[in-house]
Amino acid sequence: MRRILILLLFGVLVSAGPCFALVQEHAEGAAAEHEESPWLVVARWANFIVLFGGLGYLLRKPMAEFFETRRKEIGSGLQRAQEAQATAQARMNDIEQRLARLSTEIAALRAEAEKESLVEREKIITDAKREVDRVIEQSRQEIDRVARSLEREIKETIADAVIDRAGKTLRTEMTQDDQKRVLVRFIKKL
Repeated sequence: MRRILILLLFGVLVSAGPCFALVQEHAEGAAAEHEESPWLVVARWANFIVLFGGLGYLLRKPMAEFFETRRKEIGSGLQRAQEAQATAQARMNDIEQRLARLSTEIAALRAEAEKESLVEREKIITDAKREVDRVIEQSRQEIDRVARSLEREIKETIADAVIDRAGKTLRTEMTQDDQKRVLVRFIKKL
């Protein structure tokens, strides 16, 4: 059917050429008068109607299919755009909720960090005090030990010096009788 219509249209176009030539000759004769012949106008309109009518008839179905496909593509594009917009709006709402929670979470983290900082500071201070007390106690013990050691050395030195002096004094000033008396007293005490 389509081929027949195409051949018919081609035939009309081919036959329109001689008709157009006749009309043109007639127009040339009328051109001298500067008026356009009504047959020329009618022939042009008839040629226009046949040509575009035939084209419209032949292209009706492909054009309808093209426009239907295009309409569906545009509709699906609009549907995808609406879905994308809904998805974007949902993501935007989620992000806004996260941002709202983020400020409270930041405040909570800041408060927790300050609390932990205070606890850590107190722990460090307590440990430092404990360490200072331990060092002070060790220092006291060391000082006491050194003081006892020095005291013992001093006492030993003084005792040695007293014994040496007393021994010298006794050797030089003691007589035989004095030695006997000291010995007797010592024995009585035992």
